[in-house]
Amino acid sequence: MKPLIVNIKRNSLDDGPGIRTVIFFKGCPLSCVWCQNPEAKSPLQEISFDKENCVNCKKCLEVCSNNAINFSYKYRIKRNKCDLCGKCINVCQNDALKFAGKSYNIEELHEKILQDKPFFDNSGGGVTFSGGEPTFHIEYLNKLLKSIKKDNIHVCLETCGHYNRENFNNLILPYLDLIYFDLKIFDPDKHKKYCKVSNERIFQNFEELINNDKVEILPRIPLIPKVTATKDNLWSLANYLKEKNINKIGLLPYNPLWISKSETIGKKTEYKRSNWLNQKEKKFIKEIFSGFEFRDF
Repeated sequence: MKPLIVNIKRNSLDDGPGIRTVIFFKGCPLSCVWCQNPEAKSPLQEISFDKENCVNCKKCLEVCSNNAINFSYKYRIKRNKCDLCGKCINVCQNDALKFAGKSYNIEELHEKILQDKPFFDNSGGGVTFSGGEPTFHIEYLNKLLKSIKKDNIHVCLETCGHYNRENFNNLILPYLDLIYFDLKIFDPDKHKKYCKVSNERIFQNFEELINNDKVEILPRIPLIPKVTATKDNLWSLANYLKEKNINKIGLLPYNPLWISKSETIGKKTEYKRSNWLNQKEKKFIKEIFSGFEFRDF
């Protein structure tokens, strides 16, 4: 089955060098409570509802044969009744209802990426695979990478690091130019609490990558207040990276806009910080990583 793509973001300047096209895959082995792309967590198709676009025409209500539409319900769709037939999407006047993900065959996605090659060539950019987790669809990604590498396109992979190492090394690694590797929480128990899986495989995969020197790697740390952006966790990660002789990192500031995205797919959130990092939080984070090279935030 072809994976679902939840977004194709063009003209990005934040996901690798130069101007980039970012492909967001749907599906991830982690389930972080602060996930910035909650619509990309599940690999399965979902319907999203954007209440800001709804004009209350109620045509969706008229065509739903399963009584899954309820205008008094906060999330509009009763997910346990919805069979994803798409009738409500077809009659929606203002794109308030739409599928959260679309499948592409390899040729289709390759062609969409190629449309931006002039921008890649002029800026030193390329394509970035993100998600979700791209390695969740490793065989499809392998075929796509083989295809686009024929056109000499720079490839960056954004990964949570929770992948099968043998498959990754054989099918993915030979085609990568840059890896953005996320290290979220150092303590194994806390990682399992907030990300729902152990971090053992993630750190093993990270250490194997930095030791083989085959591709450029940038470890990145999401700065989630009271979860990852605690003094204990950041000091632990900073000391770990120093021990590995790493001096360049990526720091990803918390973005509260994801909360509304979660609501569009009918998901309740365990973490609800609604404001950005404040100056006091930024100061202690920068002090901890003062010996590292990172982009200011």
